[in-house]
Amino acid sequence: MLLSALVAGVTIFAGIIFFHAGYSKVRHSAEYVDIMATYLERPIRGTAVTAAGVCEMALAVMVLVPGVRWIGALGCSLLLTVYAVLMWRQIQAGRRDMRCGCSGPAAETRIGPELILRNAVIAIPLFAVAFSQASLIPWVGMTLGLGFSFFLVLIYLSTDQIIANRQRLIGWSA
Repeated sequence: MLLSALVAGVTIFAGIIFFHAGYSKVRHSAEYVDIMATYLERPIRGTAVTAAGVCEMALAVMVLVPGVRWIGALGCSLLLTVYAVLMWRQIQAGRRDMRCGCSGPAAETRIGPELILRNAVIAIPLFAVAFSQASLIPWVGMTLGLGFSFFLVLIYLSTDQIIANRQRLIGWSA
Protein backbone atom coordinates (compact mmCIF):
# COMPACT_ATOMS: atom_id res chain seq x y z
CA MET A 1 0.00 0.00 0.00
CA LEU A 2 2.90 2.38 0.68
CA LEU A 3 4.21 2.06 -2.88
CA SER A 4 0.71 2.70 -4.21
CA ALA A 5 0.34 5.78 -2.01
CA LEU A 6 3.71 7.10 -3.19
CA VAL A 7 2.77 6.51 -6.83
CA ALA A 8 -0.57 8.23 -6.25
CA GLY A 9 1.20 11.20 -4.64
CA VAL A 10 3.74 11.56 -7.45
CA THR A 11 1.09 11.25 -10.17
CA ILE A 12 -1.30 13.75 -8.57
CA PHE A 13 1.61 16.16 -8.07
CA ALA A 14 2.66 15.77 -11.72
CA GLY A 15 -0.94 16.20 -12.83
CA ILE A 16 -1.21 19.47 -10.91
CA ILE A 17 2.06 21.03 -12.08
CA PHE A 18 1.69 19.92 -15.70
CA PHE A 19 -1.93 21.02 -15.95
CA HIS A 20 -1.01 24.41 -14.47
CA ALA A 21 1.92 24.79 -16.87
CA GLY A 22 -0.19 23.80 -19.86
CA TYR A 23 -3.11 25.99 -18.89
CA SER A 24 -0.75 28.96 -18.45
CA LYS A 25 0.61 28.43 -21.96
CA VAL A 26 -2.85 28.12 -23.48
CA ARG A 27 -4.23 31.12 -21.61
CA HIS A 28 -1.18 33.40 -22.06
CA SER A 29 0.35 32.05 -25.27
CA ALA A 30 1.50 35.48 -26.49
CA GLU A 31 3.58 35.94 -23.33
CA TYR A 32 5.40 32.63 -23.88
CA VAL A 33 6.31 33.18 -27.54
CA ASP A 34 9.59 34.97 -26.81
CA ILE A 35 10.57 32.51 -24.09
CA MET A 36 9.98 29.46 -26.29
CA ALA A 37 11.60 31.11 -29.32
CA THR A 38 14.75 31.73 -27.26
CA TYR A 39 14.78 28.14 -25.99
CA LEU A 40 14.35 26.74 -29.50
CA GLU A 41 16.58 29.37 -31.11
CA ARG A 42 14.07 30.03 -33.89
CA PRO A 43 10.95 32.12 -34.30
CA ILE A 44 7.68 30.47 -33.32
CA ARG A 45 4.00 31.41 -33.35
CA GLY A 46 1.47 31.54 -30.58
CA THR A 47 -0.15 28.39 -31.96
CA ALA A 48 3.03 26.44 -31.16
CA VAL A 49 2.85 27.66 -27.56
CA THR A 50 -0.82 26.69 -27.41
CA ALA A 51 0.00 23.24 -28.83
CA ALA A 52 2.73 22.78 -26.19
CA GLY A 53 0.22 23.78 -23.50
CA VAL A 54 -2.39 21.35 -24.78
CA CYS A 55 0.23 18.57 -24.78
CA GLU A 56 1.17 19.39 -21.18
CA MET A 57 -2.49 19.31 -20.13
CA ALA A 58 -2.99 16.00 -21.95
CA LEU A 59 0.01 14.52 -20.13
CA ALA A 60 -1.42 15.83 -16.85
CA VAL A 61 -4.67 13.96 -17.47
CA MET A 62 -2.93 10.82 -18.73
CA VAL A 63 -0.67 10.57 -15.68
CA LEU A 64 -3.82 10.41 -13.51
CA VAL A 65 -5.61 7.69 -15.49
CA PRO A 66 -4.45 4.21 -14.38
CA GLY A 67 -4.71 2.60 -17.83
CA VAL A 68 -2.44 5.14 -19.51
CA ARG A 69 -0.56 6.37 -16.45
CA TRP A 70 2.69 4.86 -17.72
CA ILE A 71 2.45 6.88 -20.96
CA GLY A 72 1.67 10.09 -19.08
CA ALA A 73 4.46 9.53 -16.55
CA LEU A 74 6.98 8.68 -19.25
CA GLY A 75 5.87 11.72 -21.28
CA CYS A 76 6.13 14.04 -18.26
CA SER A 77 9.57 12.66 -17.41
CA LEU A 78 10.76 13.07 -20.99
CA LEU A 79 9.38 16.61 -21.24
CA LEU A 80 11.08 17.67 -18.00
CA THR A 81 14.33 16.22 -19.33
CA VAL A 82 13.95 18.09 -22.63
CA TYR A 83 13.26 21.34 -20.76
CA ALA A 84 16.37 20.74 -18.62
CA VAL A 85 18.50 20.17 -21.72
CA LEU A 86 17.12 23.33 -23.34
CA MET A 87 17.91 25.31 -20.17
CA TRP A 88 21.42 23.84 -20.07
CA ARG A 89 21.99 24.89 -23.70
CA GLN A 90 20.95 28.46 -22.90
CA ILE A 91 23.20 28.57 -19.83
CA GLN A 92 26.11 27.31 -21.95
CA ALA A 93 25.36 30.11 -24.41
CA GLY A 94 25.64 32.63 -21.56
CA ARG A 95 21.92 33.47 -21.27
CA ARG A 96 21.52 33.14 -17.50
CA ASP A 97 19.17 36.12 -17.36
CA MET A 98 16.48 34.36 -19.40
CA ARG A 99 13.14 33.77 -17.70
CA CYS A 100 12.37 30.11 -17.37
CA GLY A 101 8.59 30.26 -17.80
CA CYS A 102 8.17 27.34 -15.40
CA SER A 103 5.68 28.87 -12.97
CA GLY A 104 3.73 31.09 -15.29
CA PRO A 105 4.47 34.02 -17.58
CA ALA A 106 4.91 36.52 -14.74
CA ALA A 107 7.32 34.41 -12.68
CA GLU A 108 10.66 36.00 -11.89
CA THR A 109 12.64 32.75 -11.89
CA ARG A 110 15.52 32.69 -14.36
CA ILE A 111 17.11 29.60 -15.83
CA GLY A 112 19.95 28.17 -13.82
CA PRO A 113 21.53 24.99 -12.52
CA GLU A 114 18.95 24.82 -9.72
CA LEU A 115 16.11 24.46 -12.20
CA ILE A 116 17.94 21.78 -14.14
CA LEU A 117 18.44 19.88 -10.88
CA ARG A 118 14.79 20.40 -9.90
CA ASN A 119 13.63 19.02 -13.26
CA ALA A 120 15.83 15.95 -12.77
CA VAL A 121 14.54 15.43 -9.22
CA ILE A 122 10.97 15.46 -10.56
CA ALA A 123 11.69 13.45 -13.73
CA ILE A 124 13.34 10.50 -11.97
CA PRO A 125 10.33 9.45 -9.83
CA LEU A 126 8.03 9.99 -12.81
CA PHE A 127 10.23 7.66 -14.85
CA ALA A 128 9.97 5.11 -12.04
CA VAL A 129 6.17 5.53 -11.92
CA ALA A 130 6.01 4.74 -15.64
CA PHE A 131 7.34 1.26 -14.90
CA SER A 132 5.68 0.77 -11.53
CA GLN A 133 3.26 -2.10 -11.04
CA ALA A 134 1.35 -0.31 -8.27
CA SER A 135 -2.33 -1.22 -8.29
CA LEU A 136 -5.44 0.67 -7.34
CA ILE A 137 -5.49 1.47 -3.66
CA PRO A 138 -8.20 1.78 -1.01
CA TRP A 139 -9.40 5.15 0.21
CA VAL A 140 -6.84 5.23 3.06
CA GLY A 141 -3.95 4.86 0.60
CA MET A 142 -5.49 7.40 -1.75
CA THR A 143 -5.84 9.85 1.14
CA LEU A 144 -2.17 9.33 1.98
CA GLY A 145 -1.27 9.80 -1.69
CA LEU A 146 -3.34 12.98 -1.91
CA GLY A 147 -1.69 14.37 1.22
CA PHE A 148 1.74 13.47 -0.15
CA SER A 149 0.95 15.18 -3.46
CA PHE A 150 -0.02 18.41 -1.73
CA PHE A 151 3.17 18.19 0.31
CA LEU A 152 5.12 17.85 -2.96
CA VAL A 153 3.28 20.86 -4.43
CA LEU A 154 4.21 22.94 -1.38
CA ILE A 155 7.84 21.86 -1.70
CA TYR A 156 7.76 22.71 -5.43
CA LEU A 157 6.31 26.18 -4.82
CA SER A 158 8.68 26.85 -1.91
CA THR A 159 11.66 25.73 -3.95
CA ASP A 160 10.62 27.98 -6.81
CA GLN A 161 10.47 30.97 -4.46
CA ILE A 162 13.81 30.08 -2.84
CA ILE A 163 15.44 29.85 -6.28
CA ALA A 164 13.95 33.21 -7.34
CA ASN A 165 15.08 34.85 -4.08
CA ARG A 166 18.60 33.42 -4.41
CA GLN A 167 18.83 34.61 -7.99
CA ARG A 168 17.69 38.09 -6.95
CA LEU A 169 20.28 38.18 -4.18
CA ILE A 170 23.16 37.29 -6.45
CA GLY A 171 21.89 39.57 -9.21
CA TRP A 172 20.69 37.10 -11.83
CA SER A 173 17.22 38.50 -12.30
CA ALA A 174 16.12 42.01 -13.01
